Amino acid sequence: MKSFTFLMHNIYALGGTVKAMTELANTLADKGHNVKIISIFRAKDKPYFKLNSSIKIKHLVDYRLKPQNVISIFMNRLNKYTPLLKPIYLSKHEPGLNQFSKYIEHKLIRAINDIDTDVLIGTRASFNIFISKYYHGHAMTIGMEHMNLNAYPKAYRQEILDAYQHLDALTTLTHTDKDHYESFIKTPVYVVPNIIRTKKLNLPKKNVILSAGRLEYEKGYDILIESVQLIKDTLRQKKYKIEIYGEGQEHQHLQETINHHQLNDLITIYPATQHLNEKLAQSRMTVVPSRNEGFGMVILEAMAQDNIVISFKDTLGPSQLIQHNKNGYLADYANAQSLAKYIDLAIQKKEHSENMIEASHQTLESYSPDKIYNAFYSIFK
Repeated sequence: MKSFTFLMHNIYALGGTVKAMTELANTLADKGHNVKIISIFRAKDKPYFKLNSSIKIKHLVDYRLKPQNVISIFMNRLNKYTPLLKPIYLSKHEPGLNQFSKYIEHKLIRAINDIDTDVLIGTRASFNIFISKYYHGHAMTIGMEHMNLNAYPKAYRQEILDAYQHLDALTTLTHTDKDHYESFIKTPVYVVPNIIRTKKLNLPKKNVILSAGRLEYEKGYDILIESVQLIKDTLRQKKYKIEIYGEGQEHQHLQETINHHQLNDLITIYPATQHLNEKLAQSRMTVVPSRNEGFGMVILEAMAQDNIVISFKDTLGPSQLIQHNKNGYLADYANAQSLAKYIDLAIQKKEHSENMIEASHQTLESYSPDKIYNAFYSIFK
């Protein structure tokens, strides 16, 4: 039975990739596999999402304020702010490059070359590249992609394609992205979507439209706010509220936009929550207004809680998960007016929602732990 090591940025932090990899790691452990995680960073006592107790975690830099961590924290910060000691091995396109240093890179090279499992798995592009260059052991190397190829800047795309030629296998979230990679590289590519195992919670529904994710430009919350402005009278008349759960660099800008349009009575931004399923269970609708979305885990989570789901056409993940007018709605890409139209339609056309919810339940069956385990394990057959 194969054993696995996952290389992750921070298993202790909130994030879509963290949740997806936690689900996969748990599923592998539940099936009896030996699973280990290398988490480069740690800032909390427990992983953000619950892990199977058999899974072992090794962290490289611990930011918890404890006496034994002082030297590690000091060394990393000293390296980060000393020009000659800044990172040189990680891709310069790594989004969180300012968190790294040469000190961490050396620890990381040692950590991946010390693994004793059959398989080493990278979980973001820069880690996949790093493994392809600096892992020299005998384990099978797999890069797991959680973004579509076109979402990367052109220079980064070329670096990714060059490095991925040296991996043993690559996984993507969608067939479209699989086909795209296969047109450039000879490495075997497999489709391994994210797992959904959320159970339906029987909580009373409220007139709430929910959206959740990082408050960044690519997530499109500015478009959602603009669409609310267009149908604010209907929302007030029908007593609907919009709840946004998330944290990020756009928070202040989004709040200022809400204030400017005088939509404070309709839209509230809340911190990210560990109880998202409960919030979804009490909502009637979920909007995913992303300009770019590799998969869209919240779409499946919302479907599991009987929400009508609305997103955009031409975003790879949502377009794979949502069949327009059958199990949800797909508005014109990044178009606030079109998004407003479908939010309004979902409010007004209640008789259509039961059929749509039933269709969404059928969608969920394709993303069960057993189905995704079989898709993942097909790599080794």
